[in-house]
Amino acid sequence: MMNPPKIENPLFFKLLKEKQIIPDGFISDLLYELEGNALDVLATLIQSGIGTKRQLCQLWCNSIGIAHVDLEKSLFQSDVVRKLPERFALQNYAIPIYQMGDTVTVATPIPDNIALKRQIEIIIKGPANLVFALPQDIEWAIENEYQTNTALYEFFTKISTSKVFEADNPISEKAFEEIAGKESINQLHVCLILLGIIEHTSEIQIDPEKHIARICFIINGNFHQRLQLEKSVYNQLLKNLKTMAKLSDTRRDDAQYSRIIFPAPGKKFDIQFLSLPTEFGEKIFLKMMDRQSLQQIPRMSDLYLSLKQMRRLEHQLTIRKGIMLISGPSPSDYSSLAYSIIKKIRSLTKQPIMTVEDSPGWLLKEVDQYQVNPKANFTRSDAFKSCLNHHPSLIYVQNINDPEITGDLRHAAETGQFILAGINAADVFDALSSTRLGIGSEITSIIHQHMVRRLCDHCKKKYPLSLKEMENLFIFDGDPKVFAYRATGCPFCRHTGYHGHIGIQELIVINDDIKNSINKNTTISDIKNISKEIGFQSKGYDGIKKVLRGLTSLEEVLSLHST
Repeated sequence: MMNPPKIENPLFFKLLKEKQIIPDGFISDLLYELEGNALDVLATLIQSGIGTKRQLCQLWCNSIGIAHVDLEKSLFQSDVVRKLPERFALQNYAIPIYQMGDTVTVATPIPDNIALKRQIEIIIKGPANLVFALPQDIEWAIENEYQTNTALYEFFTKISTSKVFEADNPISEKAFEEIAGKESINQLHVCLILLGIIEHTSEIQIDPEKHIARICFIINGNFHQRLQLEKSVYNQLLKNLKTMAKLSDTRRDDAQYSRIIFPAPGKKFDIQFLSLPTEFGEKIFLKMMDRQSLQQIPRMSDLYLSLKQMRRLEHQLTIRKGIMLISGPSPSDYSSLAYSIIKKIRSLTKQPIMTVEDSPGWLLKEVDQYQVNPKANFTRSDAFKSCLNHHPSLIYVQNINDPEITGDLRHAAETGQFILAGINAADVFDALSSTRLGIGSEITSIIHQHMVRRLCDHCKKKYPLSLKEMENLFIFDGDPKVFAYRATGCPFCRHTGYHGHIGIQELIVINDDIKNSINKNTTISDIKNISKEIGFQSKGYDGIKKVLRGLTSLEEVLSLHST
């Protein structure tokens, strides 16, 4: 891409001063350091955490009188995106998002640029509505929306080593030299990963046998053998892959886990690396991660937790003792909350943080993540014990439904280890019921999250609740007017009425009364009554609050009772 646009925006800084977000002197220092580019200042303020992305971008848009769109939360209409050629999008930091009627909405950091608007309208042959988006978000969106395998395939075919993948028999060093040249063996690891990406492989496995090693691609759950190597070639491949993963190539008798950030034309790919010792050498697993899902881990403040929940949760993270349970109907329902908590703890301490996960949804900076691999006999217990050897400040275990690990968790918590443990459950009490016999005495709090669809902000409609609906939801006197919002549908949300998801949460902190009840094996019904006495609020209560705020619909929240 060309350099991002350079913009002066004195009104933005005036608004910053009025809101008392940052001191005057700090603004001057930033402008000097960033050569007067107000856009760079905006990006720096967001990255520093002085204000939220939403808050600061809204101030920017107030200063220019044009709407902001968060591209990370937007649904792109693929056919509309391609109304602008990729080259033009790259050169001008502009990307179409969706079309309503004849008008195409286009995101750009310079939406008040009349000349750019005219150029776009000539190309798309129709009217354009320009909205504001951050330059880095534009870059990310262009990379993801225009990205194809064409550039990767062209790059792959230009590497002489690619010819080796056409062979039927095990490849020796001599055969390598004859097919692709003397130095080509040192390009095999690059070609292997490139081919895996091109063929949409979810995992590459390199399995050594007595005299050869087999390379298999897993595509849509099916194994496809792609190449056989003689052991000398396998040894060179293993050495290069471990170098890429920043691991020693010395033979090990235990599992090694790392991450490879693989630079390819136009895009970087995250690859999980796992090495397991076998009788004939190290078996390698390369899991290809979806880069798009790894962009931004939400902050806790972005999850719409209630103020009461947020304060209690932050207090628990300051204490960092025992086992904090995080639950939901499935791992995907509570993963965003789990990663937000990890991100928050990362900001509170520089001590190591480690995770044990079935399927990581994000790759976390400065966090060591272990992936469970049952096929390779790398269990949760194995990964958890490996984490304990490093004495981290936090260990996150994505799923503890497996009884095998509860003894390890209890013992670690008793010795002072802080643990964030995920469990599939219907609510906080179901989570407590499932775990209290194994780890109940060490649980300090339980937070539950259930995802519901979020109403589309572009088309949701406000309406008054009927008397019957209010009677089902509230205790009230008189005849009040209470409003909610319903889904309608528009091109932005593809006529579904919903765009994205939002969490409905409930939180219980285990005080002395509840802990004594757990130790006495009191019924869950009695524990519920104790919890209500100390102000526990259910996910249904939280859901209704979010209905009244226009974040989701009454139908979505009522569906919680049927799941």
